[in-house]
Amino acid sequence: MPTDNQTDIQVADNVARAAAVLFLEQAERALRLRDRFVVVLSGGSTPLAMYERLVEKAPDAYFWRHTHVFWGDERFVPHDHPDSNYGAAHDALLRHVAIPDHHIHPIPYIADDPAAAARTYTTSLTQVLGNSPIADLTFLGLGDDAHTASLFPGTNAVHAEGLVTVVDTAAKGTRISLTASALSHSRTVAFLVAGEKKRQALADTLGDHQDIERYPAQAISAQERLIWLTDIQL
Repeated sequence: MPTDNQTDIQVADNVARAAAVLFLEQAERALRLRDRFVVVLSGGSTPLAMYERLVEKAPDAYFWRHTHVFWGDERFVPHDHPDSNYGAAHDALLRHVAIPDHHIHPIPYIADDPAAAARTYTTSLTQVLGNSPIADLTFLGLGDDAHTASLFPGTNAVHAEGLVTVVDTAAKGTRISLTASALSHSRTVAFLVAGEKKRQALADTLGDHQDIERYPAQAISAQERLIWLTDIQL
């Protein structure tokens, strides 16, 4: 595992509930220290459950007006497609909270041109966050093959340079993903790992054997704190 940040492994009975608490803590901290809160969201079922809890707990919280939302990866589909990470987050969270529309930055869909979509998202990141974009909080998942975002084993995506990359796979289709470097440019990175089917991937990723091509999640670090929120007892 990377050693240039604090790594914190937390076992929680309910990962989504713990993630919602972390979200609120980091938002309030960012507003105390800076004039905005920048969060990078992920896909998956656990974030959806987290969104539901945020809507229950803090739909009108003051920090939403100062929050900027980005995504770690996206399937190359229109935003109204049922597989869209943006669409899922919009329906479960964003349309229910007081966040300005111009603070929501989805990965664009440009038909038949994923490279153009990647370039456009790079521009969005740098226009809002500067040439070395740093988020306050980045949420990531872990696949049962140890991928994170759309950095899949066997695709070489974990070695991509820059901020945004296109990932093409036969099994997963075309994806747009932040690179490992961009994902690691976050003050706090939180992996949400729930369910027994992730046990081996979690054990391999947190193990002593380093192989980022086989276990891409090992390539992720953080500027301050790397957190693993999981319901798995290793």
